[in-house]
Amino acid sequence: MKRSDFRIYLAVTAATLLGCHSPAFAQMPANPQAAPQAEAGEKAAATPIVSVVVVGTNRLEPQTILSYIQMRVGQPYSDTLADQALKDLYATELFANVAIRHANGEVTIEVLENPVVNRIILEGNKRIKDDKILPEIKLAPRQIFTRSKVRADVARIIELYKRQGRFAAVVEPKSVQLQQNRVDIVYEINEGPKSKVRQINIIGNEKFSDGDLRGEMITKQARFLRLFSSATSYDPDRLAFDQQKLRQFYLTQGYADFRVVSAVAELTPDKRDFIITYVVEEGERYKFGDVDVESQLRDFDGKALAASIAVRKDNWYDAKLVEDTVEGLTETAGTFGYAFADVRPEFQRDKEALTMSVKFVINEAPRVYVEAVNINGNTLTQDKVVRREFRIAEGDAFNSLAVKRSTARINSLGYFQENFQIEQAQGSAPDRIVLNANVQEQATGELQLSAGFSSLESFILQGSIRQRNFRGR
Repeated sequence: MKRSDFRIYLAVTAATLLGCHSPAFAQMPANPQAAPQAEAGEKAAATPIVSVVVVGTNRLEPQTILSYIQMRVGQPYSDTLADQALKDLYATELFANVAIRHANGEVTIEVLENPVVNRIILEGNKRIKDDKILPEIKLAPRQIFTRSKVRADVARIIELYKRQGRFAAVVEPKSVQLQQNRVDIVYEINEGPKSKVRQINIIGNEKFSDGDLRGEMITKQARFLRLFSSATSYDPDRLAFDQQKLRQFYLTQGYADFRVVSAVAELTPDKRDFIITYVVEEGERYKFGDVDVESQLRDFDGKALAASIAVRKDNWYDAKLVEDTVEGLTETAGTFGYAFADVRPEFQRDKEALTMSVKFVINEAPRVYVEAVNINGNTLTQDKVVRREFRIAEGDAFNSLAVKRSTARINSLGYFQENFQIEQAQGSAPDRIVLNANVQEQATGELQLSAGFSSLESFILQGSIRQRNFRGR
């Protein structure tokens, strides 16, 4: 069949499938809440129903269809009862058209079943291959075709492209009618250009320049020198991560009240790129107040530990230093045989004196063991590459410090997005925990070009290609 003929055939069959009006069947309403009214003309609204017959079935048994409605022999027939039956049948999403006729107590329900999906076809996708898109499509061969399922699949495909930074992607579903009430579903995809971050604006910062704060972010403004960088692509998840990066930066500089008031990403007028605007509130700068260690562990002197930690009174408050101190105390407790020590910092803020007092409370935590370590999201990188960076394994006693070290080692590989975190989930028992490494791979290839000029060799051009994650090993 020629392509032009296929287009004509496709348009005709799609119109037939999606609801052409015919004398024998009521057209399915665009709004399911406004179900079609049963045919008018019943002269005796209170006439008892003497029979209910279903016609037009192909795959479904009449008794199965009758089980979906409340209409029964012996009931008085009414328009309300017929309307409810229509709504119930359309709610099953099994039918393209339904009509109810009534005469002298005899009710006839005429149905046109929705077709069965023969196959799913993708067209126009080049940047994202079929094996990435098809898992997002829930409608599958041999399933009943419904428009709601197609709409949901279109939304999932578009969301997949958005996660790849392609916010201009358009997906148009089409159907091709086949014999035996079957259809092919065709998703025509226009991928569109990849959306970049054209500009990052910061409002409300006085202590640090825009350049200093942009340097703390993972997202970068699109520039010629970053032509091949994935950091210039817009990613809503990265937007949230950059807010956390800003907060971490200010907290290490003593600004304990810092907050991001708003973070807004707006499409440029040409609908191609994004402009991101952060509104921040820096707040006052704090110093450390009193610093103490309270230990509930036997033979674990809190006062001696307080003298050994790096947090000092009258130094500028630093949340990262507090975090490092917690890790250090946890590790120290481990060397004393307390593998399940729980170190929690308690803060007392004095807004008048602008001080932050900290007390590190050490308790023995409940014993929990690692049940499983799962690696997800890696397509090029092999599991063993990620697993060998773990400082904790199945069967080991759970140790938050080991989990943090594992996270840092996996991030240092440079194979995955920098916002990677090991997630913890409840295991099969209260004393079991599951660790999930949900990685997201990033480009690891590098292309370097250099040009020069010499009086001996005239123009010189050199290039090199480097792949840091060759074959994922």
